Amino acid sequence: MEKLRGVNLGNWLVLEKWMSEDLFRGTTAMDETYLCIELGYDKIRERLKVHRDEFITERDFEEIARMGFNAVRIPVPFFLFEDVGPYVHCYEYLDKAFDWAEKYKLKIMVDLHTVPGGHNGTDSSGICGICTWSTKKENVDYTVEVLGKIAERWGERQAMWGIELLNEPMCSDTEAGRMLNIQNFLQFYKPVDTELAKSNTNYPLEFLRQFYRDAYTAIRRHMGPEKYVVIHDAFELNIWDEFLKEFEGMILDTHNYLMTADMMIFRERNVDVYTEYLQNLGTKVNAAARRLPLIVGEWNAQNQADGLDSMTDAEKTHLYYTVSEEFQKSMEDTMGWFYWSWKIHGDGGRDDIVDDACRAVRHGYLKFNRQ
Repeated sequence: MEKLRGVNLGNWLVLEKWMSEDLFRGTTAMDETYLCIELGYDKIRERLKVHRDEFITERDFEEIARMGFNAVRIPVPFFLFEDVGPYVHCYEYLDKAFDWAEKYKLKIMVDLHTVPGGHNGTDSSGICGICTWSTKKENVDYTVEVLGKIAERWGERQAMWGIELLNEPMCSDTEAGRMLNIQNFLQFYKPVDTELAKSNTNYPLEFLRQFYRDAYTAIRRHMGPEKYVVIHDAFELNIWDEFLKEFEGMILDTHNYLMTADMMIFRERNVDVYTEYLQNLGTKVNAAARRLPLIVGEWNAQNQADGLDSMTDAEKTHLYYTVSEEFQKSMEDTMGWFYWSWKIHGDGGRDDIVDDACRAVRHGYLKFNRQ
């Protein structure tokens, strides 16, 4: 099988404010939920129609293929098929994506990025500071139902590579969960509804594993084992070997960025420090990839190198190119990767080019190490 060299279509069907500030104009909303609430149904439906029609089009799929990518990972919301609460459905855009992908010979991984009640408290889950998904059985049942419907509608499409069951769950009883939990995230992601936030609950690993089992069963009713079911590792790469053996065609997804390391590990931040860190990461990731089927569903070359603001274009190119090369080496034994993300509409407050795969390729920051 050809190694995946993919790109995420973030901020198309699941909104992230930092990727398109203008979409949130005239509101105080920090996430998609409160954008919908503040604008009201008629206004949000109108604004989202313009955004969804224009942010990603057939031309983007053509350009993605032309640049050498061979796959896209498409984040979708739990309200994909129907209007739920303040949200506006969007399944018709995924219909278009499959048509375009097949035209330009791209594969698609559909990634369920949000669930009812929120599952990690970050803005990318659709609602900041809220993690109540696991507290209601109907939330979990609805999530499983949506995943089954995704498989039923698109599971036999030629472009379908796989379905990811849930983006970045965070379990309370793992080593990573000591830091990645809703209580810690509340200092970064402030809930609007403080009363609702009182119901915030971290969920254990076994809860997540049972959800994975149930969702796998729902998907396999409609999609054969030649298409993959993908699970995120909850930021614990080395605890899934035995679990994956229970299932046919299940793939593990891990996400790697320099952002956390920049904030918590490095004293100095430069090319040499990043190279050493990524070589050590590669030892871990590639060892896991030799044991089990593994992809890296999100990564990019964004970093906070010392002196970045004063670097020349040539110095930035060297920095970002080196980081992207070392990242690719760290994933060379995996089944492939997806860069985050294809496109952003930045506000100029940071070095947006490297977050934007289209511009990163054009600037020479991202080139493919082809195996």
